[in-house]
Amino acid sequence: MTLKALLKKTRFTYVIASALRAAPYPIYAGWMRLCHAIRGVERDTVYFSSFNGALYDDNPRAVAEALHEIRPSAKLVFRLNRKGMAQADVPDYITRVYAFSPKGVAAMATAKVIVKNANALPWMRVFPDQKYVQTWHGDRGFKCIGLDLWPDRRDLRRESGWLSLCVSGSDFGSRVYRSAFNYKGEIMQRGYPRNDLLVNPPAGLAESVRRRLDIPDGVKVLLYAPTFRAASSGAKLSAALSLERVRAALEAATGERWLCLTRSHELNLGVKSDAARDVTDWRDVSALLTACDMVITDYSSIGGDFMLLGRPVVYYQPDAGDYHRERDFYFDVEKSPLIVAHDEAELMDILARPIDGAANSRACLEFFGASETGHAARDVAKWIAKQLEE
Repeated sequence: MTLKALLKKTRFTYVIASALRAAPYPIYAGWMRLCHAIRGVERDTVYFSSFNGALYDDNPRAVAEALHEIRPSAKLVFRLNRKGMAQADVPDYITRVYAFSPKGVAAMATAKVIVKNANALPWMRVFPDQKYVQTWHGDRGFKCIGLDLWPDRRDLRRESGWLSLCVSGSDFGSRVYRSAFNYKGEIMQRGYPRNDLLVNPPAGLAESVRRRLDIPDGVKVLLYAPTFRAASSGAKLSAALSLERVRAALEAATGERWLCLTRSHELNLGVKSDAARDVTDWRDVSALLTACDMVITDYSSIGGDFMLLGRPVVYYQPDAGDYHRERDFYFDVEKSPLIVAHDEAELMDILARPIDGAANSRACLEFFGASETGHAARDVAKWIAKQLEE
C-alpha cells in the first residue's frame, strides 16, 4: 500500500487537519476578550453570521434587511468568507467583515447583538453586556442537533448559557431548542424569517426566478435537495436515484413536461446527477422554492419549508438505516403524515399517482405544530431594535 493510500485509509490526515484548524483558536478568543475589554459594546451595532460566514443568506439575511427597514441608523455587520465578500447582492448598508480577520473578530466582540443560524464557533465568546440570538437553519427536520446529538460537548453547554432569544417556526422547533440547546429562555415562535417569503410570496417572484433560470413557459419544475452526509463533505454528492426515471414518471403521470433541478447542503459542492441542472449556487432558497412544483428530499428541513406553499413533498430514504447510524432522528417517520419512499420502486409508485400537495402539506404542518406568520423577520428585528435602545 502506498503512503498516499495509507493516509487516505486512516484518520491521520483528519487529525492533522483538525489540529491545524484549531491552532489559532486561543488567539481568536484572546483577541475577542481584549477588544471587548478595551472597547466594550457598540450599542447600535448588530453582528450577523450565516453558516459561520459562508454567505449573506438564510435567516440572518432576512432579519438584517427587516432591521434596516425599522432602524436604518443601526450598524449591521455581516461575517463572510472570501466568496461572501465578493457576493454581488449584498446591500450597501451592510458592513462586510472577513471571517478570520482581526476586524471581523473584533466586530463580534463589540456588537450589542449577535445573530447566528449555526452553533457558536469553538473560540467564540458572548459577554454579559451582549445579546445572542439563535435562529438556526432548519425548523421541521428529522436530524438530531446540538446536545441531542453530542450530549457530552462542553462547548454546546456553554453556548446554551449565552442565548438571549431563539427563533422558531413550530412547536416541534421549540421543543428542539429546549433539548438540543438545553435552553430555558425566551423563544419567539412566529416563524422562520427566511420563510416569510413563502407565506406571502411577492407577486411575480416565481416568474422572475424561472426567467433567471431560463425555464421555458409551461414546464413543471422538480427540485431534488438531498441533505449533508459526512462522507461527502467538501465534495459533490451523488444523487441517490435516477432523475431521468423520475422525470419520465412525472411526465407520464401528469401529461406535462418536467425539468429537474438539484441543490445540495451548504457543506457539499453540488449534486451529481444524470438528468438535472444543479442550482446549489442559488443562495436565496426561499425564492427558488416559489418556482418549484415538487420537492424530493431525504432528511432535509427544506421539505418542511416547501410545505408552506401547499405543494407535494416526497422524502426518498433508501439509506435510512445507514443514515440513522450517522444522525439520530427526532421522530419515527412511519408515524407521521410525511410521504416517504424507501426505494426507487416505491418512489415510482408514489409518482405514478396524483398527490394532493395541499392536503398533505396541511397534515404535515399540523403534525409539526407549525406557526409561520409571514412577519417573523420583522418581529425578530423589533426585538433586536428594543435591545439597542436599552
